[in-house]
Amino acid sequence: MDDLVESLKSKKGLSTLDDDFVRDKIERIFASNNIIKRKFHSSASFKQFSKSQEHEELQKRIRKELRAIYGVFQTDESDRMKLLTRLRTTHDDTERREIVDGLLGTHTSTKERLPHYDEIYSVLCEKISPETVVDLGCGMNPLAHHYFAQHNCWPTILASDISADDMKFLDECFAALSIPGKTVALDLTKDDDIAKLPALTKDADVTLLFKLLDSLEEAKRHISYKLFDNIKSKWIVASFPTKSLGGKKNIARAGRSWFERLLARKGLAWETFSVENELFYVIKK
Repeated sequence: MDDLVESLKSKKGLSTLDDDFVRDKIERIFASNNIIKRKFHSSASFKQFSKSQEHEELQKRIRKELRAIYGVFQTDESDRMKLLTRLRTTHDDTERREIVDGLLGTHTSTKERLPHYDEIYSVLCEKISPETVVDLGCGMNPLAHHYFAQHNCWPTILASDISADDMKFLDECFAALSIPGKTVALDLTKDDDIAKLPALTKDADVTLLFKLLDSLEEAKRHISYKLFDNIKSKWIVASFPTKSLGGKKNIARAGRSWFERLLARKGLAWETFSVENELFYVIKK
């Protein structure tokens, strides 16, 4: 199993995932596919299994799920560390801003959002004016903190994503940028981690769920209901892509009807706005 975990993590963009998280996803595939499971356990070695069709199929399934839940990093860990080193050694504001934009560009979602952060955070500051923000499934998004500042907001951030290594990296970036914030690693497909959300969000003005819910629903159907039951902040801002990864295919707004049904059943009021490739719901709890 360790060799299988290592081989999956060797793929671009997945290297910082925790071993236990990857192992859990493998076990879930085994539970749903006895053919792959039997082939893995009957193989004399990982090398033998790695040459099989079952291994190829397992890789496709696991990588699809991991990328859906975790997101896609454009650069490897060493490139991000180089940017962090530069950030620590320069005091020029213009250069630091360029480095932060470079860090935001290391992840697909924040890279696509980069030209639109000013507009997005202008809306959030006007409607909510947050002093405390919880950012779930955050990726590199918390590093866009300076866009809050441009609109007279300077919120404290609690950032969360799956990878403990990525959260440690964000903590180091927070320190280098003097961003008031901290991080916690959570796997929101697990009930134990969802159960931590009331305590983490009860004092927050807003919880951000940027491009998160589709991937969670793909991993565990109807999990968004449980998520909304456990988020206690005054506001929630959720977003969805309006184009497929890479912008090749439009995603119809009708595809979000399940989410609007959820909001209606919870008796929640909402407004929407959009930027290129992303639709936002601003929800009053």
